[in-house]
Amino acid sequence: DMWFQQDGATCHTARETIQLLHESFPSRVISRFGVKIWSPRSCDLTPLDFFLWGFLKSMVYA
Repeated sequence: DMWFQQDGATCHTARETIQLLHESFPSRVISRFGVKIWSPRSCDLTPLDFFLWGFLKSMVYA
């Protein structure tokens, strides 16, 4: 199953956006108004900063 994760930016928490996300990812939304409510500034919510960008950089500059 795929989960959708986003921060708490105002445009991400609009009623229409949240409704679409709940329809597309039922019970699998990590957001301010999602099933899993996590802080928008939590370092736990930014795994791309710790893995993906370093991995891509190593591939590009290798």
